[in-house]
Amino acid sequence: MRKFQWLFIFLFLSGCATLGVMEFDKLYGPSNIDNRLAQPKATTSQVINFNEHIQPIIENRCVVCHGCYDAPCQLKMESRAGIERGANKAMVYNGERLLTAKISASLSKLTELKTESLQPLREQGFFPVLNERQQTEQANTQASLFYKMIQLKQQHPLPNEPLLSNDFDVSLDRNQQCPTIEEFEQYKNKFPLGGMPYALPALSTTEHTQLTGWLASGAIMPDAIPANAKEQKMITRWEALLNGSSAKEQLISRYLFEHLYLANLYFDKTRSSYFKLVRSSTASGEKVAVINTRRPFDSPYADGSVNAIINKPQVYYRLIKHNDTIIAKRHMPYPFGEKKLARITEIFYQPNYAVTTLPDYQLINASNPFKTFQAIPDKARYQFLLDQAQFSIMNFIKGPVCRGQIALNVIEDNFWVFFLSPDNFDHYPSEDFITANTDLLQLPAATSDKTMSLLYWRQYAKRQQKYVKNKVAYIKDLNLQSNELNLDLIWSGKGNPNASLTVFRHYDSASVLQGFVGPTPKTAWLISYPLLERIHYLLVAGFDVYGNVGHQLKTRLYMDFLRMEAESNFISLLPKAQRKPIHEYWYRGTNSDIKDYIFSDDFYQLPETGIKYQTAKPQNELFKKVAKHTKNTHVSQFNISSLARSKADKLMGNISNIPNDSVALLPQVSYVMVSNGDKLQAYSLVNNSAHSNVAHLFSEENRRLPAEDNLAILRGIVGTYPNAFFKVEQVQLAEFVERLIAIRTEQDYSQLKDQFAIRRTNPDFWKFADELHVWYKTNQPKSSGLLDFNRLENR
Repeated sequence: MRKFQWLFIFLFLSGCATLGVMEFDKLYGPSNIDNRLAQPKATTSQVINFNEHIQPIIENRCVVCHGCYDAPCQLKMESRAGIERGANKAMVYNGERLLTAKISASLSKLTELKTESLQPLREQGFFPVLNERQQTEQANTQASLFYKMIQLKQQHPLPNEPLLSNDFDVSLDRNQQCPTIEEFEQYKNKFPLGGMPYALPALSTTEHTQLTGWLASGAIMPDAIPANAKEQKMITRWEALLNGSSAKEQLISRYLFEHLYLANLYFDKTRSSYFKLVRSSTASGEKVAVINTRRPFDSPYADGSVNAIINKPQVYYRLIKHNDTIIAKRHMPYPFGEKKLARITEIFYQPNYAVTTLPDYQLINASNPFKTFQAIPDKARYQFLLDQAQFSIMNFIKGPVCRGQIALNVIEDNFWVFFLSPDNFDHYPSEDFITANTDLLQLPAATSDKTMSLLYWRQYAKRQQKYVKNKVAYIKDLNLQSNELNLDLIWSGKGNPNASLTVFRHYDSASVLQGFVGPTPKTAWLISYPLLERIHYLLVAGFDVYGNVGHQLKTRLYMDFLRMEAESNFISLLPKAQRKPIHEYWYRGTNSDIKDYIFSDDFYQLPETGIKYQTAKPQNELFKKVAKHTKNTHVSQFNISSLARSKADKLMGNISNIPNDSVALLPQVSYVMVSNGDKLQAYSLVNNSAHSNVAHLFSEENRRLPAEDNLAILRGIVGTYPNAFFKVEQVQLAEFVERLIAIRTEQDYSQLKDQFAIRRTNPDFWKFADELHVWYKTNQPKSSGLLDFNRLENR
């Protein structure tokens, strides 16, 4: 009987939707993409109006929730292409997806909007949020989901209460309601408080009037701004370098693309414009025809061919201007000016090495960079990645994962990172060793096209075990002496601030900063070239956000190997007697199989470290020695503990006295804006949640150790998904700090927010948000972008 009830409900709802379509067709004509695309180009006055009034509203009120893959209803509003693409009812982050989703690549790199590119998206389930029926003022509002949603908020603003009621669901994994325009009346009746911006204050009267006028006039958006003459000159130089026809040149270009395809490239220090490196079916000088594939190593050929031809390129590497709104959670800036042009030429093109054949694009081979790029010297590849190591690590922090607690519970909440020196390639990992073990370094993406790809998991586990045994045996055969196991093994950076990094995990997102930032962490990673390359091809190039559950689980499980290997590298520099106790402390509460997975008996036979330790806490000593070795003391602007610049810094530093057990009451990321007259200073409070271990896939809460939590108090903005905002006058700062340190219960925290917080319900919320973004852009221009408000708490 229940089945028939559900069938009736389904048919009823389908019937309502069909009636809605018929009604709209009758009133405004049938929906057709060509109706919008046939609009005339924006006039000068329309361009000025859009740039000065409309775009700032869309960015600061809409994009702050609608950007990246985790945008509600897949409505990505950071570009014209995303707005025109519209919304989709399907969930991108679906951990229960049994089959790979049939969704095409993002439109963010589309150079022009055409029926041929938008119509397939309609067939995949994307529906318009702008009017695609008759282009009249009435239709442009009444048949526009965009207009209906903001109008609903004007009609039903937030209740005048500090906390939202149960009528609002602001949880990240809430059931999304994604009505089409034809379904809007049903949505409106069921969710009268569901207008946009959702669970945030309404637009001001002025903002609403401006948006309404723009929508009524056809929501015309100007064409993207082309590169200017100076930028075009640089583009031409890069494209000349990247589109050589020899086997060596083609292979280098493929390597660069597969590592830089997510980068926001900039040519000068002012970062006045950003560019994207894309593959095109057209040569330099012609109109770019972007080749969109789900992964950067998928075949770029229209006929599905997997073979490249020497001296006859069929794919071209092009630079296009990136006109999308810069959103902080995806912003990965990368220098691409004169210095980088010279550096890449020096590393890859000038050395004399032979490339006689080109690798194919078969998945089993293309997903393994050690096979694909074997002809390029490993040391050159490693040095390229190290030069911008923060970017290299940031790719898996800000890349296609975008959000994922399952993907990120494989790492500790706070750890430090440094690297083996490329000058050690005569020892480990030598080029010969990598070549000999290439097949063992196969990554999970190789079987992601298999229906039951998770069944291949044991093969990867066995390969990793064999690889580790080979690595230990190889190091043993080197017969390293104690005096050789020293700080010289670590890349000093020679003045490069990327030589040491800090990673903060914020539950299902993360941040990576230059230098050692925040309190001393429990663990650290010492990364070698094979590790750094595998991290990229596991979590970035080889990660399919639309992949099935098998692909996502394999990715998470494989990352365990890489984390433990990086940790083991670090431990090898500690006194021999301390290695096992430290490792066991990191993996409390887990079984012996996991403990011994990386630390085989042979590992303990490595020689004693040559580093001289003076205290009973060698790990802390090593951190200090590495900091000095990499000269990172003043790399970071975020630490305030040792370099307090003001009275506010000193007061904020006192928050470190908060009891460990109280830290768990705080959200993952909080921003505190301190106001002193017309001067503002932002601080970040980052909650580092302790765990007995991070070796298990599920039951994370069961491994929590609140008594070991700590709080990083940082100068500036860290993290791109804030959970809470506080605004404090300088004269009240001492009181704020005292009350924060004193919180012991949820009620204490709520009372603290009553006095100092800018909650999501605050009438001044948008004023504060604008103030915060202006501060961010002014004081941290290298990393700034629009923050994401999807994780703001309701407490």
